[in-house]
Amino acid sequence: MLCKEKKLHRAKNRRPEREGGSSFPGGLRVALYAGMFVRDFDGATKTLFELIRSLQGRKAEIAVWTFSRRPTQLPGIRVFRVPAIALPFYPDYKFSLPWPLLFFQIGRFRPDVIHLTVPDAIGLVLAVYAKLRRIPLVMSYHTDFVSYLEERNLWFLVWIWWPILRVYYNLADTLFVPSRDSGAKLARHGIRATALWQRGLPEGLFSPAQRSESLRRRWGAENKKVILFSGRFAWFKGLQVYVQVYDLFKKDGNFSPAFVLLGRGPLEEELKRRMPEAVFPGYLNGDALSAVYASADLLLFPSTTETFGNVIQEAIASGLPAVVSDEGGCREIVEETGGGLVARARRGPSFYRECRRLLTDESLYRRVRETGLEKIRGRNWEAVNRVVLDSYARLVCLHPR
Repeated sequence: MLCKEKKLHRAKNRRPEREGGSSFPGGLRVALYAGMFVRDFDGATKTLFELIRSLQGRKAEIAVWTFSRRPTQLPGIRVFRVPAIALPFYPDYKFSLPWPLLFFQIGRFRPDVIHLTVPDAIGLVLAVYAKLRRIPLVMSYHTDFVSYLEERNLWFLVWIWWPILRVYYNLADTLFVPSRDSGAKLARHGIRATALWQRGLPEGLFSPAQRSESLRRRWGAENKKVILFSGRFAWFKGLQVYVQVYDLFKKDGNFSPAFVLLGRGPLEEELKRRMPEAVFPGYLNGDALSAVYASADLLLFPSTTETFGNVIQEAIASGLPAVVSDEGGCREIVEETGGGLVARARRGPSFYRECRRLLTDESLYRRVRETGLEKIRGRNWEAVNRVVLDSYARLVCLHPR
């Protein structure tokens, strides 16, 4: 049931916007703490930019707080930078620090909803601020930082971090998770995830029609199968396994695919050294990105730390079967769509067998590819984001101020 407009904070003159079949209060003020705010930096930032696009389509007023040194500037969006320190094990990610100006900025913005995406010190103080001011509080779980600590064997930090996360996330009026797997993981540690917010695909961008034979020739893959990786060049993406698969295929005298690694990150030079025959196109987006996906034959993505796995959807929509780990959110996409195979986590030989099986069994490859293409349809961002927009509207109704 729609909230009466008089219940909306500062909303006497607002008119409910109707888009995509749902009602949304126009002029709603949304404060987003985004952490990183650089377009297409990773799956989490892609998700936030698509959410902002949906909000702008409904005439929402948006302010963003970020620790990015050079945040992306969007028309009509106020962006505020916050101080932060880089994480020692991965400098691209940072831990932000609260400071007095933050409260002045957010108080002046007067949000109807606060949406937090990063569990750090600023996230915690903004959660407490929302509770004290009775502002609806939404959180979304994007990155499995605890798994990064586990990969580094920093167990003492894992033991400290889970109780902090439990207190933090349980302050939320609504906590969104991107997959059932991530929700189950949080639940095992006493964290109540209340809603599923999956991920969408840009309309028409990823398609088998983008396949380019000239691109394959530049890769030296005219008569070869191509195994693709797409993502950050960091060990927590399972790249040790990718290197192992590369080595196993090089030892295979009967079958020798080409390897293409798409992306950027601190391990790039080491990966080039360990895989001297692999191709590194760099960081791409838009049509260039979709052409690389469609021109490969298989996505090998062995990460165990994904809460969802945007790249899996992008690959399947491009006609590219995926081989993924049996740990993490990627498995969920493959099982829902039938668009790939699942290997044992951290086991290079298991990934090698599944890749080889797909690339040498034409009937299996064709069946997996066609099933994935059929079932991935309809995952557009507008439909996916509706669950968040409906939650904003519902919470504002339940929290009259």
